[in-house]
Amino acid sequence: MCDEGKNASTGMFSDGTFRFHDGDTDLGGFCTLGTFSQYAVVSEWACVALADDIPFDIAALVGCGVPTGWGSAVHAAEVRAGDTVVIYGAGGVGSNAVQGARYAGARFVVVVDPVDFKRDMAKVFGATHTFADATSAHDYVVEATWGQLADHAICTPGVLTEDIVNAAVQVTGKAGKVTVTAVGKLEERAVNIPAGMLIGYQRQVRGALFGDSNPLYDIPRLFDLYRAGDLKLDELVTRRYSLDEINQGYQDMLDGKNIRGVIIHEH
Repeated sequence: MCDEGKNASTGMFSDGTFRFHDGDTDLGGFCTLGTFSQYAVVSEWACVALADDIPFDIAALVGCGVPTGWGSAVHAAEVRAGDTVVIYGAGGVGSNAVQGARYAGARFVVVVDPVDFKRDMAKVFGATHTFADATSAHDYVVEATWGQLADHAICTPGVLTEDIVNAAVQVTGKAGKVTVTAVGKLEERAVNIPAGMLIGYQRQVRGALFGDSNPLYDIPRLFDLYRAGDLKLDELVTRRYSLDEINQGYQDMLDGKNIRGVIIHEH
């Protein structure tokens, strides 16, 4: 959210230039970094010091997905001990929202994901209950909370849709908070909620970028939690790829085979 990130969506680097080109065509680098490069020149404000005891392939996870998911639960949603939390999507971001909710002391951490493998892994990361569809999760929450519904719903699917947001709103109770971390297609509206559903229960729907995290503070803190055994990072990596296997990595992601795939560079 800081002003230094003004070029994050343009493909330009921090100095306002493009570093990649196809003939006369400028090619953007994602979030002013372009991290599929074996070597990169980046601004000092985009750097966080890495301790010698943290492997590079594990550190890469904490550049985005881990603080985004963890922070969505801990910072943005502000989950508290005893809360009921429903998380939609248990991939590379949602799995860390699960970890954040568990660490914050949530009583019920309910995960919704259609992929069997991801639901199984969600339990490793701290989910108390998992469901393949939103309706089954909603029915369970009604029963488990004696009709009070959830305190929080966190949306972390691969692609955000109106159905997911509506399910998240409906599963939250009075003064419930829906935190939207995922993004959808730019040409489609994902939030279309009757005003009465918000006003009548005083529900809140808010967006979260990078989990409301501060990289300079939160990334070192997450490594401390990893060292202490309170944050699982090794378990997030389903498969490692060489750079020439990058297309297979994307396909595995689309097929729901990975929690996280990591590209290992050879220097």
